[in-house]
Amino acid sequence: MTEGRPKFQHAPEVSFDEIDYRNPQDLKAAQESMLKEQFVRVEMVKMVRKALETCFKVNGPNGYEECRNLADKYMDMLPDYRAQGYLGYQRNDPTK
Repeated sequence: MTEGRPKFQHAPEVSFDEIDYRNPQDLKAAQESMLKEQFVRVEMVKMVRKALETCFKVNGPNGYEECRNLADKYMDMLPDYRAQGYLGYQRNDPTK
């Protein structure tokens, strides 16, 4: 690593299963961790969609055959990779 460049600090991954709900710092850390994970997943879907758009532009009329693998990957990602927030999970947590 070169001098002068700050080292990237990864945020700790915190699960709602591991926290004490009475501690506001733990609750906030779990919420932020879940939101960051969801934002990463949303960005992954955006990248696949952008690659699919580019593939269709490059291949023109043959895009349906040439870009089939990207289209399948995009369609598989859509249901699971959307941002849902943390409230639904937090409210339905059986350990509460």
